[in-house]
Amino acid sequence: PAIGAVSAALRTAPLVTLVGVGGVGKTRLAIEVASRERDRFADGAWLTELAPLADNGSVAHAVAAALGVQQRHGGSIEQAVVEYLAARSLLLVLDNCEHVLDAAARLAQRLVGQCPGVVVLATSREPLGVDGEQVWPVPPLPLPDAAALFVLRARATRPDFDPDEQAVAEICRRVDGLPLGIELAAART
Repeated sequence: PAIGAVSAALRTAPLVTLVGVGGVGKTRLAIEVASRERDRFADGAWLTELAPLADNGSVAHAVAAALGVQQRHGGSIEQAVVEYLAARSLLLVLDNCEHVLDAAARLAQRLVGQCPGVVVLATSREPLGVDGEQVWPVPPLPLPDAAALFVLRARATRPDFDPDEQAVAEICRRVDGLPLGIELAAART
């Protein structure tokens, strides 16, 4: 249901930010949405992973690298990205914006304002704070879904895994329903 809802949000807003704690599944949701929506855009969907950037790293350089855009003599890399995208129709995923929030917000604001065919899907622990941004909270999994994910991942490691429902529920509660924590715990069974 979340994939369809976020896809619908992308049809009404030029910037959608998936917000939630680390390990809640923002990246996985963004990738699933991008995969579903890719064909809607003539130039497809592009992922820019921002986690490797230093705290003051250049978001524009990361986007340029993902898109294969070169900086022009006398111009900034941000301007080159905006000029390149101005005539394109694509979905740009900016993943893990939280540690470069100001730079990500600045670039997203320019793209939304100057590139009418570009839609931005961002993931972050907090909103970008850009005009027109639609914030989409990504909550932890409810217990039934968390337990189902645990069993699925445990059986990937041990096909004969026979779950103790109370133990699985307790593990899911202890990792706060976070998919990453559930997957790590299940891999250890």
